[in-house]
Amino acid sequence: MKGTADWCEAAIVLSSTRILTGKMHAARRTLQRISRSANLRGDFDVSFSKRRAAGHRPQSFILNIKNVISRNIVDRSAARSSVLSLARDFGTLARKEPPESRGIPVFGTILSLAMAGGAQKLHEYVDKRHQELGPIYREQIGPVRAVFVNSPEEFRRIFLRLEGPMPQHFLPESWKLYNEIRAQRRGLLFMDGDEWLHFRRILNKTMLLPDSAKLMCAPCQEAAESLTRKWKQYSRDGSTIPNLERQLYMWSIEAMLATLIGSRWRDCERQMRPEAEDLALMLHRIFEYSATLSMIPAKLAKRLKLPVWTKFVWTVDTILEKVCNLIPEMTRLDGDGLLRTMMKEGIHGDDAVRIVADFIIAAGDTTAITMQWALLLLSSRFQLQEQLFHDLRDLSPEEVLRHRLLRGVWREALRLHPVAPFLTRYLPTDATIGDYSVSKGDLILLSIYSSGRDETDFPEPNEFRPERWIRTKEGYQGVKNPYATLPFAMGVRSCIGRKLAETQMSLALAQVIKNFRIECTNRDSIKMILHLISVPSRPIQLKLTERE
Repeated sequence: MKGTADWCEAAIVLSSTRILTGKMHAARRTLQRISRSANLRGDFDVSFSKRRAAGHRPQSFILNIKNVISRNIVDRSAARSSVLSLARDFGTLARKEPPESRGIPVFGTILSLAMAGGAQKLHEYVDKRHQELGPIYREQIGPVRAVFVNSPEEFRRIFLRLEGPMPQHFLPESWKLYNEIRAQRRGLLFMDGDEWLHFRRILNKTMLLPDSAKLMCAPCQEAAESLTRKWKQYSRDGSTIPNLERQLYMWSIEAMLATLIGSRWRDCERQMRPEAEDLALMLHRIFEYSATLSMIPAKLAKRLKLPVWTKFVWTVDTILEKVCNLIPEMTRLDGDGLLRTMMKEGIHGDDAVRIVADFIIAAGDTTAITMQWALLLLSSRFQLQEQLFHDLRDLSPEEVLRHRLLRGVWREALRLHPVAPFLTRYLPTDATIGDYSVSKGDLILLSIYSSGRDETDFPEPNEFRPERWIRTKEGYQGVKNPYATLPFAMGVRSCIGRKLAETQMSLALAQVIKNFRIECTNRDSIKMILHLISVPSRPIQLKLTERE
């Protein structure tokens, strides 16, 4: 500190959330006595007041301290220490809570969400809340209470500094309850702690290293070619593609199985296809049931034997049974694909079954749904289709994977329609996010739908512009902050299947563009809704014209 007129101001907020009314008044009287005593000594100009804190929080005490005499630094420091020590006895030092939406006990703001369109419109509802309350706010929606964040700077801090070495994410109560009643040990998505870290380190070496795409390229190219062969018949008939979503789920599962098995996939494709087709039929249903169950306590749905709970359990039972029957067959083939690589690295037996089972289930939605959005968006840009056709027609699959504009297509699809509009983390320690204090164990929801459509980081944010992702010396052409959209998350618990998804989507999009011109007969009537993941509001009527 410098000079006798040096001023020091501090504001200490003693939260009264957990203090009974009588104790609140007693605390206030005590602090007032301290204030008078400090003022008489001439060490501080101390005033005490009360206010109602921001964000509809309960009444708080505010202690304002101004140092006016600097004759004795030791005495002044001691006085300050005693006042701050007292403050810590009653509450948290300088704690600023995020603004919070007013709700009703137990149910929170679920009625407001219902009036805004229900769970299907949660992404739009949260985006409006961010516009009202800022980039960080707290809200309880049904059984879930969370801090919502849509700041790319805070995304990076959460993933790289705050989430800890073994991050925990949110799992729907319905899935946790299912695993509990069925005594199911599940794959990487459901693991935590040392178990997760052990298997994650192994899988990082097989799925995320730079040369991992070599293992995935050939099987994904084969699946892409198989898809376009089927679609040529619809093109020749002049009809739209029937059951587009189901067909893309089938393509995604086929690419996953081919990647796991390797070159032996051709030997068993016919044998495994019926099971794969059944999986494709059921996979998208599970997310619809999960979305409904996210709005009510799963235990209540189970106790009341609600139809949605019964359907959910039956569907998960059937999916897991089918997948678990496929895996021993794949193991016996002794192929040269991803499964063999995993086993060489030490993943065997039941561990291999549960990890691969969840891979197959998780792979379906990410790539199948993103492909739908990418094809829909491409249908509005005929000149872009022609440019991509001329760029891609003579490229090898390996060269296709490096094509920047093609990568921009699925990056834009994921920015505008992220499969998971919210990424989740539980904080392992108390932390500060933005200007707000957040407690250990709080659920953080990163609103990447909202941040991905922010004009601050994406000029013309609602426009489909794959060109924006082409790099120049100054950075991306039309992206000010690429961390504003993180569909695969980042950090140690980023998506383990990222390279596989990118390989699948790039090769399939290239194959479709090389063979067809893409139209959509109902493009203007399609909106984004949530069934736990983002899906089109109605079936996409895709019409393909075969190129000569």
